[in-house]
Amino acid sequence: MLGDLFTLPEGGLPKFIWLSAVFSVFNTVQCMVSPLGMTRKIYSQQPQQVTPLTSHLLATWTALSAILRYKCAFNMDNAILYDLTFWSYVIAGTHFLSEIVVFRSVKFPGPVISTFCVAITSILWMIKDREFYIN
Repeated sequence: MLGDLFTLPEGGLPKFIWLSAVFSVFNTVQCMVSPLGMTRKIYSQQPQQVTPLTSHLLATWTALSAILRYKCAFNMDNAILYDLTFWSYVIAGTHFLSEIVVFRSVKFPGPVISTFCVAITSILWMIKDREFYIN
């Protein structure tokens, strides 16, 4: 029974989402411990706008996203959790796209490319596999 708590559903998508959750935890810690470090590198076109407060807000959002992703990775058949996780990637992708195109606070390509790629890959993969996991 305990083994079931650590067993991901079949397929690559749950593993990808789980890995995304793990990296989100590291990003959360980084934003809290060193709020001006990596965050200023990401928003390198307007680093003066990055403050400890904005970094802590990013950490809070990222922590919530990590929890959603972790829970979804183990419960891929839960439609509500699946959809909430999907929308968390849409929000993240939209945020970074707007920072690149509209607000021009992020240099592309740059440190944001990995986050943006994870969001886009997750969105497309979750659309493609939704019917497989949600009966």
